Amino acid sequence: MFEFAIFGSVYKMPTTRFPLGGDRVLMRKLIRLLLCSVGLFCLFPLTAEAQTGGEGIVVIQENVFRKSMRVEFTALGGVVPSNPFITYIPFEGRLAFHFTEGFGLELGGGYYPNFGSTKDYQGPIKSHIIDDLKSHPHYLGVHVFEQQIFYGNIDFNWTPIFGKLQLFGANTITYWEIAFQLGAGITGVYDDEYSGRFASEETNPIKIRPTINFGATMRFWLTNWLTLKLDVREYLFQKQVGKGGLSQHLSLMLGLSVII
Repeated sequence: MFEFAIFGSVYKMPTTRFPLGGDRVLMRKLIRLLLCSVGLFCLFPLTAEAQTGGEGIVVIQENVFRKSMRVEFTALGGVVPSNPFITYIPFEGRLAFHFTEGFGLELGGGYYPNFGSTKDYQGPIKSHIIDDLKSHPHYLGVHVFEQQIFYGNIDFNWTPIFGKLQLFGANTITYWEIAFQLGAGITGVYDDEYSGRFASEETNPIKIRPTINFGATMRFWLTNWLTLKLDVREYLFQKQVGKGGLSQHLSLMLGLSVII
């Protein structure tokens, strides 16, 4: 049985076994349902009243795992796949305080270690760009690449969706919830190249960029104090390379959290 609640309303779906690989089909359907849950509660008002047998209102059981007025420590690792020149593999730590079951405040910070993940073709491309630009009669210098080094942010957390999941008739019920984040912070970037007439003026290659971020987290409760978290976050800051504009970086993270 698969159940979830949004603002107290209930949605229930019995699990059914399908022959010949039907479990995989069911799993794909469940994943699609989870991803579309936000759109469902925005587009379709859910009601909790049963229509059969005069049974009255069907109420989903409360989440047996509570986080109100508790502190949470989270460690995550993942990947930022949106940069065509550099594969970022960030590691992040977070500290959160949950004022209620639905609202909390979170401090987070991460670091992008250099595992030699820079693509092999970055050097030749960079040299080619610089050589071409230097031949221009009005060339004064240019930022060619910006590499992210670290980031820090403070976020507001809102958890409007929670539910429970029972797969394939198993006796174990897994409780889960979906939270949304919105926050602001900074990103430290390294100006990988600044060459030209004013290159000597670049005394500090590490630059700080004001950053905003938003995203969503899905949490699976393993015990009363341990949870598994899947996190998707978008980071936006002003870039200086090329013609400038807005730099967008999508991070995909997986981690564990401890709630005390």
